[in-house]
Amino acid sequence: MALTKTQTPIQTKPTRGETRDESSVSARSHSRVRGLLASIESLAPSRALMLICLLSFLAYANSLGGDFVFDDTEQVVTNKDIRSWSNLTKGFTTHVWAFRAQEHNLQAPLPYYRPIFTAMLTVEYQVFGLWPQGWHLVSVLLHTLSSVGVLYVLLLISRRMLVALFAAALFAVHPVHAESVSWISGMTDPLFGAFFLSSFYFYLKSRSENARAEKGTRSAVFVSRGAFVLSLALFLAACFSKETALSLVLLVFGYELAETPGKFIARVSQAARGALPYAATALLYLVPRYLALGELMWKNPQAPDRPVAHTLLTLPFVVCSYLFHLAWPSNLSIAYDTQFVTTAASPMFVLPTIVLSLGVIALIAFRKRVSRKVWVSLLMIFVPLLPVLKLGQVSREEYLVFDHYLYLSVAGAAYLVAIGLARLGGLDNLQKLTAQPEIRRAKLSFAAIVVLLLIGIVGTAQENRPWANSYELWSNAARIRPSYWAAHYNAGLALIDAGRYAEAHEALARAAGIKPDEAVVFDALGRASENAGDGAEAENSFRRALDLDPGLFESLNNLGTLYFIRQDYASAEQSFVAALKVRPEAAAVRFNLGMCSARQGRYAEAAREFERVTRAGPDAEACYELALAYEKLGRLDDARRTLTNGRELTRDQNLVARIDERLSRIRNETGAP
Repeated sequence: MALTKTQTPIQTKPTRGETRDESSVSARSHSRVRGLLASIESLAPSRALMLICLLSFLAYANSLGGDFVFDDTEQVVTNKDIRSWSNLTKGFTTHVWAFRAQEHNLQAPLPYYRPIFTAMLTVEYQVFGLWPQGWHLVSVLLHTLSSVGVLYVLLLISRRMLVALFAAALFAVHPVHAESVSWISGMTDPLFGAFFLSSFYFYLKSRSENARAEKGTRSAVFVSRGAFVLSLALFLAACFSKETALSLVLLVFGYELAETPGKFIARVSQAARGALPYAATALLYLVPRYLALGELMWKNPQAPDRPVAHTLLTLPFVVCSYLFHLAWPSNLSIAYDTQFVTTAASPMFVLPTIVLSLGVIALIAFRKRVSRKVWVSLLMIFVPLLPVLKLGQVSREEYLVFDHYLYLSVAGAAYLVAIGLARLGGLDNLQKLTAQPEIRRAKLSFAAIVVLLLIGIVGTAQENRPWANSYELWSNAARIRPSYWAAHYNAGLALIDAGRYAEAHEALARAAGIKPDEAVVFDALGRASENAGDGAEAENSFRRALDLDPGLFESLNNLGTLYFIRQDYASAEQSFVAALKVRPEAAAVRFNLGMCSARQGRYAEAAREFERVTRAGPDAEACYELALAYEKLGRLDDARRTLTNGRELTRDQNLVARIDERLSRIRNETGAP
């Protein structure tokens, strides 16, 4: 029997750099990555909603400490209309800035027709008064609602929780929203955005239910009709919040065009049928808008006549500016000191046109490789921008670009980033994530999303800071655009209001150096000098302002006040008379004129001026001075009656004490009770 040979088994060595333990660890790591991504993909919408709410509040928490700035001063602080509940209905019959024309006889900016926004101002004033933190909280809540709307809309479009959640999270923390959320008057964007996105969501829902109904699901018919009616109602609410919502008609048309299969003509016909109900609903907004605004429906009364060519030449620059701010939302400002492009040879026309042309050429050349999702994201970026590209209606060319116009466009940009990272990371099909290189790509893609969210939160907190108060807002604009005179000018005004007169003088001097022909700058310089105690320089500044603009109301009144303080009543009277020729309804100036007459012993003239002031509106101080004039004229009964009326109008204890002292004296003289 032959002997069998034995052989020692050969030990297979692991490859260099990889042990069995390492391989096991790697497998567990891969399993955890797949598990995490699968958990996000299967996440319930309610939990995803909580995450979006948390991110929104994290990004905008520091905006809650802000004050009223920019338009807030007029829209909220000095707006008497919002102090009455009757303003709820008034908003449907007039424009947003009507109160400005009524109170100050000033020409209003573009007469926006936004009844729901007006109603929001009224309700918030009744609830919060002039407590700015309450107003800011409402803005954050509205932005949170819009962010949730982005989540649900993209969930229907992409049918992927992973993509929808990433995009909605990016939308929630995008720094370019700082202007819309941290600025109280900017709440028109999250306000109309919440209605707009809700309307689009129910449109998408009705569309999907229609598809189910075609397959024989009867219940889907009722759901579809209900969702469609609700979509139209929410669209109407969005329009009444802000006119930009009209762009939903084009968005529905574009979405139908992208989603409908078949030949182009048939697709266009189907898209038109889909958008037609929204166009018809838009008339329910446009008709009352026309009745309220008349011929000013689309025209800004303050916009100068500009050649159409200037608008066309400027459009590429404006569009590229918006795209740049979407991609790089840093060093944002309330104003960018922009200007109209007036020649095709300008680099501001040539370079943006080249960039946009290359983008369009690339889309056309690779159109067959561009997915439906990309086309939809581009629609969501550009369609909401279309209404704000009517540059010819801009009052001042320095305000060609406003970041709050990008509010809804961020949703499209965030969707584009989310689908791009999902594609690059191989997240389109989680079941295929098996090999190590694929897992590594998935990790990098997920890490990129986390990093972008962290950058967004930090960046948004940074961009919120300038909106804390007026000085921070305009000093930030001056830092970003140091050659912009109005930024230094507005920073100087804020410093005057804060009592920092030396700093105000420095800021206004910089503005005067940039814009030496601007009368309002020298008027502000005069105010800063006067408050700092330098009357001579103040007079020189007011006179310089009047040399540049002889009809500048503020300088005429301020110069008169300066003369009055010096007891040069004749010169003061001359200035006040000139100011009243410019603005006859100015009660404060008429009061000043009455004081001049009284100081010069012309009590009959003083009484006439004070009587006109009290007829214009309740004014306790005017009543007191009118009573003094009556007393000098021997009209003691009229003086006593006027003092009594004045006492009822004021809560100022100093004025009450003066009135009581004068009443006591008159009663002693007349023996009246």
